Amino acid sequence: MAETTLPIPDKDFNVASSTLSHHPDGSLIHVKEADLSPHKGLIAVIPAYNNSATIGSVIIQASRYVDRVIVVDDGSTDKSSEIAKSAGAEVIQLHIHTGKTYATLLGLRSAWGLGCKGAVVLDADGQNPVHDIRKIAAGVLSGDADLVIGSHYIETRGEVPFPQKFKSLVLTQSEKIDVKQSITDPQSDFRAFGRKALENLDFKTDGYNIESDIINHFLSHGLIVNEIQLTNLSLPPSDPNWGNPIKILAAMPAYNEEKCIAKTIIGARKYVDQVLVVDDGSTDATGEIAEEVGALVVHHEKNSGYGAALQSIFAKARELHVEALVILDADGQHNPEEVGRLLEALVTEDADVVIGSRFVKGNGNHIPGYRKVGMKVLDRATKVAGVADISDSQSGFRAYGKRAIDAIHLYGDGMSAGSEVLIQINDNRLKIAEVPINVRYDIEGTSSENPVKHGLSVLSKIIGLISYRRPLPAFGIPGCILIVGGFLSELWVFNELQTVGVFHNVLAIGSAFILVLGMLLVIAGLILNYLVIFVKGLNKVH
Repeated sequence: MAETTLPIPDKDFNVASSTLSHHPDGSLIHVKEADLSPHKGLIAVIPAYNNSATIGSVIIQASRYVDRVIVVDDGSTDKSSEIAKSAGAEVIQLHIHTGKTYATLLGLRSAWGLGCKGAVVLDADGQNPVHDIRKIAAGVLSGDADLVIGSHYIETRGEVPFPQKFKSLVLTQSEKIDVKQSITDPQSDFRAFGRKALENLDFKTDGYNIESDIINHFLSHGLIVNEIQLTNLSLPPSDPNWGNPIKILAAMPAYNEEKCIAKTIIGARKYVDQVLVVDDGSTDATGEIAEEVGALVVHHEKNSGYGAALQSIFAKARELHVEALVILDADGQHNPEEVGRLLEALVTEDADVVIGSRFVKGNGNHIPGYRKVGMKVLDRATKVAGVADISDSQSGFRAYGKRAIDAIHLYGDGMSAGSEVLIQINDNRLKIAEVPINVRYDIEGTSSENPVKHGLSVLSKIIGLISYRRPLPAFGIPGCILIVGGFLSELWVFNELQTVGVFHNVLAIGSAFILVLGMLLVIAGLILNYLVIFVKGLNKVH
């Protein structure tokens, strides 16, 4: 039993070069128990992190089907390593926690260095059906496949969960690879690697999407990838940063929404891996109810506003390294059943951001008239700020892809944050798509603020953004209008003095003031415009 101390890896892991395509006839591998004996050069690789309660049992069970077991202990703070050695595994011990990706690849490379014919990767938490090792390993040992994935969804009865369909769609659409059979469970980490696959583990990955990155890499290089149905479904591990990373996240700002929060969370959860609730200083049971139904909850000590909640949402999404984020209201106005529509559009429309619009494809007839007028005014103001023409710029029901999540960093804490997001999307040249949604306006207590006051507040914030981003038109246009008005007014005053002999003192002074004010605005616009150009130039340099 070997114990090895290794240095911390670089941020970008170099992983293999291989390619996979499905079995030539597109069929699944059918395995009998006799097809695989324990002595055919098969090694089990088990990445582990604080799994002392389960790792011994997993090793003992796995030893029935493999020649040797390699455990890579990723800096555990419990007795995982000691128990693994006692159970008969060879242990590679990392003294610093580096992440599951590095531990897995290190174990696979170690197995390859030992000259094995195949390696099976399974979790140390006991969630994988260990007795299925013989099923997933048979294909790589026989040479029928280079990688075999243990799938939970090939033969499932009823509908495959939406998150799995979405991940499969992303895998297919992003690589545009012609395969006869889609990968039904691309995030499964219960896998068997053949010798050819082990020789080609040198490719780029950010470490957070290793399962899909391996599939993409192998498929692009012509290796054979197959799936085997597992005999039972495993439950997700408790630590999303280690065993079950969150790829699709639904998030909702919430302030005193105890009446609707549970229903909204439950409805959205069907389409995502996890639901995040930002409890923005609620004085009721919003946060407690959200936690009770299984959501991740970020608590704000005081009510800080919609923009502050969005800041927390994007920060958490980046922390979790999610691939897709959907933001919706917690008050029941947005239909959580439409979450899937926005997510699908991210892939099918090749978009970075998808906006749920109340005005496309004949929508909007049920919206109160005064709200329509206010929305259109804000749409026009947002367009003046430099945003592409969007039918519903104020919609809070949106989906964001990975590029958008990484690019958006908000500073405002008010309701104008939605427009600020669009401005940053435009600045980063991200692609926007719109899909129709339905919004309910018959729910009581959805807004604690007068809609007119609320609209004027948002408009003033947008005007402020326009002034900051486009100072020349923001200050120059009003300045030019004042200059022309003041000049014409002064001209009329002096004309009256010359023709009638009457001098209008008040009008003359007022016109002069307007004229000077207009000149100052134009000068301010020119100076601020130069500063904006200068700062943008510095940002490009750095």
